[in-house]
Amino acid sequence: MSIAVTTVVRPSRLLLVMVTAAWLCIILIAGLVECNYLNILSSWERLFIAIIYFVVASLCWSLFFFAQRYYLITISSAGQIRLLELGTSANNGWGVLDNDNSGKFIVNLLEDSTLWPKLLLLRLRSDSGHLTILPILPDSVSLQSFRSLSVALRWIAARVKRDNNQI
Repeated sequence: MSIAVTTVVRPSRLLLVMVTAAWLCIILIAGLVECNYLNILSSWERLFIAIIYFVVASLCWSLFFFAQRYYLITISSAGQIRLLELGTSANNGWGVLDNDNSGKFIVNLLEDSTLWPKLLLLRLRSDSGHLTILPILPDSVSLQSFRSLSVALRWIAARVKRDNNQI
């Protein structure tokens, strides 16, 4: 059996829903602060805190939304991981990046990556030192691709721990 797998990783809709729900909770907290729910602040302090909450929450949500990318991840039978950034979710991932192929590189799986049954949170570092954090939820890829990626990444993680003499 080979661990070789190639798949396109789409931005997760489930993760977008969770981040949006967190954004709405922070906006609700800002509204409660502004409505003097705590009864401890003056009116200008409440307004200032509510505006800060709203601005920071909206900035974080927009940074997350516009940073979503499509990736092509290829794992060879020897365990080498290649990552190619295809584009942003705004152009459905099929846009042309730049001509110098800066989106394509061989990466190493870092030890602090999370490999859970329903979540693969990959920390990948290229030889040049570029760090990519790639969340893969079951709705990001097909079910068969998720299983194949999970098995291949667990095999690579076990090999990395064995090579570093860690238990």
